[in-house]
Amino acid sequence: MNLETLQGYFQNIVLSEKSRSADWVSQREGRLPSKGRLDIYHNAYRIRLIEVLRENFEHTAIYLGDDWFNQLAKTYVEQHPSTYNNIGYYGDKFAEFLLKQLSEDKEVAELAELDWLLRRAFDGEDSGVLTMETLPLVVSRDPENFRLFPVPTVTLTKHTCNTLDIWHAIDQENAPPPVILLPQPVDVLVWRKGHSPHFRSVLAHEATALSWMKEGYSINEIGESLQNRFPDIDASTVFGQMLHRWINDEVLAD
Repeated sequence: MNLETLQGYFQNIVLSEKSRSADWVSQREGRLPSKGRLDIYHNAYRIRLIEVLRENFEHTAIYLGDDWFNQLAKTYVEQHPSTYNNIGYYGDKFAEFLLKQLSEDKEVAELAELDWLLRRAFDGEDSGVLTMETLPLVVSRDPENFRLFPVPTVTLTKHTCNTLDIWHAIDQENAPPPVILLPQPVDVLVWRKGHSPHFRSVLAHEATALSWMKEGYSINEIGESLQNRFPDIDASTVFGQMLHRWINDEVLAD
């Protein structure tokens, strides 16, 4: 048996739902039989991936409690073998998995997604940030059609529950508040400022403006479109306020 074949057999046993023995494992008197030795690797693989999920979804694990989280994590591991060389990226479908498993408890999936986005923002792509000093230079490049772009770690999502309140309570080691279904979904902005991931809720017009910026709309196009979509706001004033906060929060790339 060559090395590649041996590795394939070993991987199949590790990834199988149940461990089994193998006649290609050498046997020696006084040592564990092949199945017992393979069981060690079979179990260790699952334990490590569950540990990774606990690290990547810390607030979700606290919210669910050890028993419930471990049960769900174990099922996820069986259904989603690791495909990453960097184990820190394991769990990209965990929030989606929780939404299917706990369809009546949407705050759990939203909490998991927030945990994941914050983790990804932490180790996301670096970039320079726009400042009040560099803004005039950006504008001068094309005054009539200049564009701004969010930093690479910017992500927008929507919450249907008071998930942000739940996350904050857990983070402060307080009891989570009762789950409340919001009157309408709220947009949530996630990004990294300096070396720390951040998040906050944003109004619909701010989320829309950020989305259009990511798509490459010019500032003039965004201002005109905002006024058309949200006729009750003064687009020029509101955009100026948003721009000032984005720069202070390091949301925009230079």
